[in-house]
Amino acid sequence: MSRRLGAALGWTAVALVVVLGVLAVWAAGRDSAVGQHFRSPDDPSPDGAMAVAEVLRDQGVDVTVTHSFWETQAATGGSDVTLLVDDDWWVLTPEAHEQVLTLSRDLVLVQPTDDALETLTPGVAYGGFSGGVVDADCALPAAERAGSIQAGGDAYTAPADAIRCFPAEGDAFSVVRIERGSRTITVLGAGDILSNAAVTEDGNAALVLGLLGENRQLVWYQPDMDDYAFEPDGSLASRQADWYLPLVVLLLLVGVAAALWRGRRMGPVVVENLPVEVRSSETMEGRARLYERSGSRDHALGTLRTATVARLARILGLSRTAGTDEVVNACAAITGRDPAAIDALLRTAPARDDRELVRLSDELLRLEHDLARDLTPR
Repeated sequence: MSRRLGAALGWTAVALVVVLGVLAVWAAGRDSAVGQHFRSPDDPSPDGAMAVAEVLRDQGVDVTVTHSFWETQAATGGSDVTLLVDDDWWVLTPEAHEQVLTLSRDLVLVQPTDDALETLTPGVAYGGFSGGVVDADCALPAAERAGSIQAGGDAYTAPADAIRCFPAEGDAFSVVRIERGSRTITVLGAGDILSNAAVTEDGNAALVLGLLGENRQLVWYQPDMDDYAFEPDGSLASRQADWYLPLVVLLLLVGVAAALWRGRRMGPVVVENLPVEVRSSETMEGRARLYERSGSRDHALGTLRTATVARLARILGLSRTAGTDEVVNACAAITGRDPAAIDALLRTAPARDDRELVRLSDELLRLEHDLARDLTPR
């Protein structure tokens, strides 16, 4: 009898631990941002974009929020539709981008990836970071009404025939609009202006409402992980077997029971002082691994160029507001190099593969060393 009682008490304890664990996970996840989109039109928090969506609805714009390509395809059936694509999880493939291009005549891309730029907006490329208050300096009606914005986000280089607004360093711009056949594609690099916390600053609201309210219907597309596979037969979850979820739950319970059964205390907890600072080299290496994993050579090269231009300007004694053209001319005058070659190195030379990226990085470093050497008194 005592043995049965002991076994019953043991399984009761296991059940209680499992229930408490589930409740703890549920309570911790209630306020967690894991699995949530940035700038979500359904999110009232400071990082969400519900304010923009609600104001557009008050102005008569029919705002539809979608999270899969197939929902978006069904929602963009009309002609008077603006399609906003905010792929904040970087899940859309080049094949998906090609299909997105066919959905609407008016597209707005929020901080697009390199693949999206290459597929949807040929000639437009990542040009570095943007920030601070900047003036429109272009003929786009929505930008002219805004006047100036707080341009937190990315900036892009674009061909001369494009509409380029809100200039940043290195001949890059926070807003770019191009015409591609019968389609109008607007690249919005200043994605932060959509957030509830920033939309009321300067002319942010005027620009956002002008870009997104041009048509009677707005489809706000934020892809979920199902679009990563981009399968025409439906989502990954729709093809899971009925026993999949119960099996996962059973395995979790078995894992908890095994941990309690075989667990052993290994001794007192050892207190160890954590480092109070992170070296800049560790941050640089971590960011480089992220760029390498995502294949974002243009992002990496753009960051290197932006940093190099800033250091060259400092070596030359130029002001912090000096543009790339001034840096190029000053470097050519001191080093004797061809200005066109320096301009290509600092702006346009592409990195088609990893070997070319390393070569351009070495060339940027060599230019910096040559300039410092020529300015050193002998």
